Amino acid sequence: SVWCGIEQEIALSGGRFQNCLREIRKRARDVEDEKKGIKIKKEDWEKLHVHIASYNNFPTAAGLASSADGFACLVFTLGKLMNVNEDYGELSSIARQGSGSACRSIYGGFVKWCMGKNDDGSDSMAVQLVDESHWDDLVIIIAVVSSKQKETSSTSGMRDTVETSPLLQYRAQVNLCR
Repeated sequence: SVWCGIEQEIALSGGRFQNCLREIRKRARDVEDEKKGIKIKKEDWEKLHVHIASYNNFPTAAGLASSADGFACLVFTLGKLMNVNEDYGELSSIARQGSGSACRSIYGGFVKWCMGKNDDGSDSMAVQLVDESHWDDLVIIIAVVSSKQKETSSTSGMRDTVETSPLLQYRAQVNLCR
């Protein structure tokens, strides 16, 4: 099972976290560090439990993509731990299973989220357009005026947008990532 500690430790035994963990485990490779006396075979990753302590100093569920950052960090870190040899595009596709926007958070800089063509969304991933050094003079300031949780979750808000916005429906039909 996966544990995530914020103010208290809670079990994350299902859903989005487990999907990400399962996908990373599928891609795991042998890990060997002779100096530290570590040798983990690819097949052993399925049996090992992972304990994750995550502490966030940013408001959660306030509309600032903290869950996207968290899932991107989770997937990237598990990938490093388990010696995954995937490129950022593949990792972004895995992170997207935790939080849609997480696919963009794998990269730095200016990133585009491509819908893909597969019905199961398996080819939906992010593409970096320019890296974080492209606009040296760009500065973004975020002033947190309230750490209160937003009333509408991102999932509900996006579902409502998909159902009611003709502009978003057009964008999905045109698929700007071709």
